[in-house]
Amino acid sequence: MTEQIPIARMSELMAGYAARRYSPTDVVEEVIRRIAAAGDDHVWIVRVPREELLRRAAELAREPTTSAPLYGVPFAVKDNMDVRGMPTTAGCPEFAYRAAQTAPVVQRLLDAGAILVGKTNLDQFATGLTGARSPYGVPRNPHDPAYIPGGSSSGSAVAVASGLVSFALGTDTAGSGRVPASFNNIVGLKPTRGLLSISDIVPACRSLDCVAIFATTCADAEAVLAVAAVPDVSDAFSRTPPPVLATRPLRRIGILPAAHREFYGDDGAAAIYERGIERLQKLGFACQEFDFGPFREAAEMLYSGPWMAERDVAVGDFIRRNPQAVIEVTRKAILGSSRFSAADAFKAYYRIRELRVTARATWSELDAIFVPTTPTIYRIEEVLQDPAGTNGRLSHYTNFVNLLDLCGVAVPSGFTANKLPAGATFMAPAFQDQSILAAASLYAESSSVEVAA
Repeated sequence: MTEQIPIARMSELMAGYAARRYSPTDVVEEVIRRIAAAGDDHVWIVRVPREELLRRAAELAREPTTSAPLYGVPFAVKDNMDVRGMPTTAGCPEFAYRAAQTAPVVQRLLDAGAILVGKTNLDQFATGLTGARSPYGVPRNPHDPAYIPGGSSSGSAVAVASGLVSFALGTDTAGSGRVPASFNNIVGLKPTRGLLSISDIVPACRSLDCVAIFATTCADAEAVLAVAAVPDVSDAFSRTPPPVLATRPLRRIGILPAAHREFYGDDGAAAIYERGIERLQKLGFACQEFDFGPFREAAEMLYSGPWMAERDVAVGDFIRRNPQAVIEVTRKAILGSSRFSAADAFKAYYRIRELRVTARATWSELDAIFVPTTPTIYRIEEVLQDPAGTNGRLSHYTNFVNLLDLCGVAVPSGFTANKLPAGATFMAPAFQDQSILAAASLYAESSSVEVAA
């Protein structure tokens, strides 16, 4: 097989299948070759054996049609998601168990013809935004290995950015589907909370958890969303869109006033955001400043409030039994939630409800808001020296999204002078996923930002 196979662009890959330029077996062989060539990039925790990949490819090749929505498309999932017969580690070897069944959201993709390649590295117990909190190593940022890949869905983002798979699933509670997208120059879709099933996924904060989708284009992310977004009766947090859903083209975009822009001294990231606003205006969007105060207050409540107790509910007992199995910063963050009382939880819940009401004033004037995905990016050594501080700064524009019941999509926005990518995120109220994807796609396609072939 001498033809270059466009693995990183799902739509192009499927067009090649339709034209019979290659077979699923050719694609699997190319994926295996690329993974071998990547070497020890710390992307994978467990991979599907070669023999099983080839068996799956042969099964698809025998199908009389390539009409399955994700026919022959290689993908990866974050290793907090169950796949029958494979271990689930959540980034902690001592926590590992062999899954008895496959998470419904993963099974939907398999049923649509996709080929699972393996399970990817993550910040332990999906707690962190850096990608540097895993005993399996730090996945290699393809733009500069000295810098973090972003987390917690680090391996999934790097797998897509490196052209090892066409798309990948992560999870996003505080930004884990958007921060890695920014640092890897790809698309990260955080759908409306509850739109994708979270059954058979190791929870972080179960009431806020979302499955995220990584791809190289908004169109590819939307194609995966269309397959995966099916109500799940086994998931108590599953939601369906309203019967009559008023979606409309986004025209009125909220931008941060100068006083609310925080980049922690990163002038390059600040300049990219400013140029992004100019690009929106040239595309015909009406940009107007909005009050970021309520959003920022909500963001502060996630890691410094009682929602951290949900992480204790998920894995706290395991950590207390096996304290040395857990990375120190993760252990302290999760067990530290014991300082919150039930009264604290209710007070925080009331305040979030109030902030949602306050935010409605924004949505009465705007269709979406446009913010930097992160204020900056850090070197691995900087994160290791100050894990809590750097992680907190990365969450500046992400933590509030699930608390305020928004959907969001992060897209590439530009490169700094030292050739590091920076992203921007479009956000809107729940169930406006298609609308923000359309706006984000128009924005991304107007850029000359490059992605892996």
